[in-house]
Amino acid sequence: MKRRKPGVWDRARLRRAALAYLSRYAAPSAHVRRILRRRLERGAARGAEIRAGEEDIDTVLADLAGMGLIDDRAWAEAQARALRRRGASARALAARLSSRGAPREEIERLLAGEDDAAELEAARTLARRRRLGPWRDPVERAARREKDLAAMARAGFRLDVARQVIDAEAPPEADQ
Repeated sequence: MKRRKPGVWDRARLRRAALAYLSRYAAPSAHVRRILRRRLERGAARGAEIRAGEEDIDTVLADLAGMGLIDDRAWAEAQARALRRRGASARALAARLSSRGAPREEIERLLAGEDDAAELEAARTLARRRRLGPWRDPVERAARREKDLAAMARAGFRLDVARQVIDAEAPPEADQ
């Protein structure tokens, strides 16, 4: 089977690559930037003619943001909601958003809008999902307390929040 020629990487091809990626995944601008850089590197490694550079990536990202296809704030808020629903701590949430390229100011804004009740609710969610503390078999509960606290700490919860959840007498009524 004969291989196709690698083609030319220009601004139009970068735009098509970004649109193809964004049609499948929501992503912040920093992540899309990494994807486009990687595509250029792969193209160069395969012998493609590279006519696009960093300024073209910036232009494509600005155009997509202008059209509303890239919105760092909306993406960060959606990710934060999804992570909290799964029981992520504030630390885990900040680390995940940061690793995906969310701006630091956006992460700080999201976390500033939350209170201790949100952290406690996330801790309960994690404990329920992993069957820790009051959601554990009553026979094993006392013997596994330290391991449950350690699991909560590894998930990024403060010790006082972890103790409050793990040492609760029974799960909240809505969770039973």
